[in-house]
Parts: sequence; structure tokens; C-alpha cells
Amino acid sequence: MKKTLITLIIVNAFTATTAFAAADVGSWYAGSKFGWTHYSDANTRQHTNLDRDNVGGGIFTGYQITPWLAVEGGYDYLGNMQIHGQHNSSGAQMKSQGLQVSMKASYGLTNDWDLYGRAGLMGYRAESDIKGHNDFDTGIRPVLAVGSEYAFNDNWSGRLEYQWVSNVGNENQIGISSDISSVMAGVSYRFGQ
Repeated sequence: MKKTLITLIIVNAFTATTAFAAADVGSWYAGSKFGWTHYSDANTRQHTNLDRDNVGGGIFTGYQITPWLAVEGGYDYLGNMQIHGQHNSSGAQMKSQGLQVSMKASYGLTNDWDLYGRAGLMGYRAESDIKGHNDFDTGIRPVLAVGSEYAFNDNWSGRLEYQWVSNVGNENQIGISSDISSVMAGVSYRFGQ
């Protein structure tokens, strides 16, 4: 009986929390984002210096299931990492991109401002170009994100988000692997508001 009561209280708390900046229940939204990417925890067979920072961007779309829960998918270009060899010579790089799907849970702070978290999977393609030898690797990795979203009006909203993708690339196959973090600003349009 106590477990049932606790479960009902928790469910009620989540359904009573309205994410006002989120789209209306049963509606779609779409947007784009642009920002900074950082390759970290890189593993490579080469003893090199790495230029880990670059620009990235993407597009996304989502469907609002409840006032606080949405499913979101999209394409991300995660930039590239320059690989410098001996005497800081360049010419090698790793670049990554991927398709992702995630669940997005929001918490309304005010009528126009939400905090949210996303968790899901990314199907990635990582390419390396080391000494003129091109290789690529594909795989599926977890993706996590936290962010804030602000509704400018009924249809337009802006967001600022930190995203992390684990262990992109296979060191044995393309010579390098890395976690990829990004901080991106985006704008989205909500249909039928």
C-alpha cells in the first residue's frame, strides 16, 4: 500500500509540473543549433598534439508527448579534431557526425523558461584522414544533454544546451576515438500553437 501511494504521489508531481516553454501536448517542433565542440579523452595510436576544439551544428525535430516529456531526433555535425604530428606538422584529422534520438524531460521554472535533460542514442559516422589514408567507422553511442529553453512567444523559442557523446570512433579501425562535448545555441519553431 505504501509503495502504491508513493508511486501515485511521484506520478502526480510529474504531471502537475507544467513545462510552459515546451510545445503544446500533441504538437511538433523543429529547429537548428550552432556552437562549439570539444574532443576529449582522445585515444590514438599516434604520439601527437591534438587541436580538440571546432565548430558544430545541427537540426532537430520533436514531438511533445506530455507537458513535460517529448521525443526528439536530429542530425548533428560534431566538427573535427586536427591531429598535429612531429614538429607540429598538420594534415591529419578526425571528423564526426551523427543521427540521434532521445527523450527530453522538461521542468518549468516560469511561464516562459524551462530546464531540460535529454538522454538517448546517436548513430555516428567518424572519419579519419591520417597521412593521406582515409578510414571511417560507424556505431551507436549514448548521448546525454542538459539545457535551458526560453519561449519568445507562442511559436518561437531559443535554447542553450550542453551535449556529451561517449567514445565516438574505434581506435583499432580508424586510429582514433574520442568523447565529444558540445555547447550549442539554437532556435525552434513550434507548429500549431
